[in-house]
Order: sequence, then structure tokens, then C-alpha cells
Amino acid sequence: MSVVDDVWPYIPRRRRVLEVLSASEASLIVLLGPPNMTYLTGIRDPTGSLLISDSCGDAIVTSILDYHRINAQAPREVDVIAVGREGEESINTDIIPRLYRGTLAKYLRGEIERCGIKEVYADLKAAPGYLRETLEALKREGVEVSDASDALARVRSIKDDYELELISKAIEISESAFSSLVSNLGSELTEALGAAIIYSEIMRRGAWSYAFPTIVAFHENTAYPHHTPTPRKLGPEGPVLIDWGSVYRGYCSDMTRTFWHGSSTPARFKSLVEAVIEAQNAALDTAGPGVAAGQVDRAARAVLEKMGYSRYFIHGLGHGVGIEVHERPYLRPGSKEVLEPGMVVTVEPGVYIPGLYGVRIEDMILITRRGARLLTRLSRVIE
Repeated sequence: MSVVDDVWPYIPRRRRVLEVLSASEASLIVLLGPPNMTYLTGIRDPTGSLLISDSCGDAIVTSILDYHRINAQAPREVDVIAVGREGEESINTDIIPRLYRGTLAKYLRGEIERCGIKEVYADLKAAPGYLRETLEALKREGVEVSDASDALARVRSIKDDYELELISKAIEISESAFSSLVSNLGSELTEALGAAIIYSEIMRRGAWSYAFPTIVAFHENTAYPHHTPTPRKLGPEGPVLIDWGSVYRGYCSDMTRTFWHGSSTPARFKSLVEAVIEAQNAALDTAGPGVAAGQVDRAARAVLEKMGYSRYFIHGLGHGVGIEVHERPYLRPGSKEVLEPGMVVTVEPGVYIPGLYGVRIEDMILITRRGARLLTRLSRVIE
């Protein structure tokens, strides 16, 4: 049986987080960011907070509105408790077996007192203002509160085999959807309809959603790195840039292809594609364990500089991909973050000439013990 059909690995992930944070029995971990909650639980679009405690047990504290949805997805090791949002504490219902008549902030304070918690680790970068105020008040009362945001990001940057299979499935879905779009290319196709086809095709293949709003750009619009699709028609020929990705069971894919639609590809466009591929190859040859992320970016940038295109390469080379489509590590100029086995990153050099066209080619790679391995399988040259 494939791991994508298996039970979500809540216990090993819980253990990993506790080890990284050096948490004790007197510790409480408070996860507020949806990506961190999905990482631990596998829940789609989680709300509220995940509380992890050896002394009091684990619980997801969510709104009354989301109680039954979250309860249906939660790991069996985790209780689910409903709380009222501000102003809804007095709602009376008997259809929720675990209802706390108060807000999340009040519940959190009560658990800390009941369980004798001495230290709290929270992903404070994701904390809403009212919970920050609660945590700040707890600090003043002698509870040690630490920001676990960076530690959690680091944990998530190293993928295990389970995660890699989910990412590979997301890639498979995206590549299949791309092939369907290419077969529908025609002079009447608009950018907006092209993006809609990608969305329809990835959903038809079992994705949760797209990883980000799909970019479909034609003609001079390809020179906008983050173009928003419009009613612009493709016409009989011209450049096409598609940047797309899907989410499968919480894990993302992200790739880009640029190609010429029509029978007569201009020599300048061909040379631009070749330059971008050569820059990407240089980055792929450089990437590996122990290599600084900035060094990989520099390898690609040096190729484009030699060819006179570096002034048109206006973004970092790539980024980590996992539960979030943009996460650690970031391959950008000057980054000293060291690549490690298990990291999944994009390599996406691009050249954008305003008023003419742009070319970006983006693939996903896995950092291995010996170097880097391509995860995406689509040809980089689309004909």
C-alpha cells in the first residue's frame, strides 16, 4: 500500500517537534499557523489552535462552526474542543459534545493553570493579536514563552519519505494537468481560460486545490514575472508562460514552462530559452548537501551575466516547497543557509525583457546525500 493511503504520521511528527524544542512535561506547545497544524495533523484548512502537552494531552481547540469538520479529520490521538468566538460564548447547543463556553484565549489560560505549565512554545509569527496579548500577559505572570516559528520552519524544511511521496503525487497531478492544457492551445484560448483549465484538470485528478493562483501569460505579458491572467487571446503564434502547481493532501508542487506557440519560433526566443536552461543546469550542478543557498543562486546568475542577461533576472533563484509553496530554504543572493539532504527546492531562473517577452523555467529538486535529483519530469523544451 502506498503511504499516501496510510494513516497520517501524527506521533512521529509530534515526537520530532518535541525533540527540536527540547520540550519537557511542564511544556505546552501552541500551534496557531495553519501550515504547522496541517504538518502535525494532516487536517485540511485547520482553524483554531493545536495544543500539545505531555501532562494534559493534545487537543485542537477550534470554533463551533468548524468543530464537526475538524473532528472528522483529526488524528485519533487528538481531542477536539469547540470554543466560541468573541461575542458567541453564550450560544447554546447540544450537538457539540466538547463545548467550552469561552474563547480560545480563556481556554488556553485555563489549561496552563490546570496543568501547571511552566513554559510555552508558540509559533508567534502566526499568532493573532488577541492571543499575543494573552501570551504576553502570561510572560508577565512568570510563564516562559518562546517563539517556535523558526524551529518549526526548520523541522518542515527536511522532508521524510512520506512527505516526498505526497510531493511527488502533487507533481504528477500538475504535469498531467499541464499536458491537458497544451492539447487545448489554440488562437481563441485566453489567459484566463487557460488558468481555469489548469484548475479544473488538477481538481479532476484529486488535488485539494491549486498551490497558488495559476499564471498563464501570452506575448508581452510573459515579461511580467507574476502576471495575472486576462482575457488576452493567444492568437496564431507567440510566447506562452505557465506557472502552476497543485496541493495533494497538504503538499505542494510548483513549476513553470515557457514555450513558443506556432510554427516559426524566432531565433532570439530560442536563444533566450537556451540561456535559461544553461543557467538552470549550472544551478543543478552546484546544488547539494553542505552548499550555501546563495552559492546555487550565484551559479545560475553567473551564466546569465556571461550571456548579457543578468540585468533581466530580477528575483531569487528558488525556494523550498512543502506544505507551503514558499518556505525555507530560499535560494537567493547572499543566502548563507546550508542545503541539507531532504530539502525540496525550486530552481527557476528567469529573464524578463519588458515590452517583448520573458522566459522562466522552473523545476523542483530534492537535495540528496550526494547532490541533487530532479523531481519534476516534464521536458524543459515544449514543442
